[in-house]
Amino acid sequence: MSVKTFLIPSFKTQQGATLDLQLTYVTRGQLSAARDNVVLVLTSYGAQHGSDGALVADNQLVDMSTKFVIVINMFGNGLSSSPSNTPSPFDGPRFPVLTIHDNVACQTLLIRHLGIECIQLVMGFSMGGLQAFEWASQNPDRVDAVLPICSAARVSRHNGVFLGGAKAALEADCAFADGDYTQPPVKGLLAFGRVYAGWVFSQTFFREARYQALGLASVEAVVEFLQAFFMRRDANDLLAMLQTWQLADISANEVYRRNFEAALKAIKARVILLPCESDLYFTVADSALELTHLRNAELRPIVSQMGNFAGGGMDPVGKLSIDQAVAYLVG
Repeated sequence: MSVKTFLIPSFKTQQGATLDLQLTYVTRGQLSAARDNVVLVLTSYGAQHGSDGALVADNQLVDMSTKFVIVINMFGNGLSSSPSNTPSPFDGPRFPVLTIHDNVACQTLLIRHLGIECIQLVMGFSMGGLQAFEWASQNPDRVDAVLPICSAARVSRHNGVFLGGAKAALEADCAFADGDYTQPPVKGLLAFGRVYAGWVFSQTFFREARYQALGLASVEAVVEFLQAFFMRRDANDLLAMLQTWQLADISANEVYRRNFEAALKAIKARVILLPCESDLYFTVADSALELTHLRNAELRPIVSQMGNFAGGGMDPVGKLSIDQAVAYLVG
């Protein structure tokens, strides 16, 4: 696995800021002579290439060693340009809002820089799926297949309410200091993790103690598991990615001008919609609505009580569904 950085000078964001950006990415495998074996994996909320890259690394149903896998870190995740690693005047809370559209526009520049014209599969979990949808709508003639896992083409109002609650919990810590903290706002990060724990899993997950399958002994252990994950991230980075998430909508650009149906109908790629039946963020109902406007799509709900977590690769049922979908699309 090779870790690389791609620089984008003077990029103008959708909201009007202009700054130098960098994308950190990794590649595995060899690009074929025809340059037609590319699998693009896009990272999820708070994740970095090591964890989300595992979605395809150990697929038991298709030989991924024949693919050229590129995992691109989204902006805000601490590896690509983020509040925590960007110099003044865009450091910390001054880091501009970057949309899913901005992310994919920069990712497209990277792929062109690599001399790749066509991508066999674009996939991602949760926020990675938001980017995968955006790829298919921004680049309809360059993407053969799309796999959004526990995700959607736009964020629902209900999802936005959850995100606002998590944000408020973090910002309520006095140590947060409006983003100009000198030490991590520990209380805020712990509160953020506690709010998140109540949403990333389903009600049945808690009611039937399904957390024991993850090696967690109690509800509080579930909370501590999420808190430990977010304590590894910078608070401003978490909020930057959260803003990106809140604004996600494949029609929010100059091409589609908020015409959501038109943005979906423009997608030419084969699509497998892979929501989890118990996901509180991205529901099967949202996917069913998207299905009615996609040219060549299939809806395959993951039958799991893990909620959104089912798409992250740690749930055996969810992982099998992912492996089967990848094998169908690129096998």
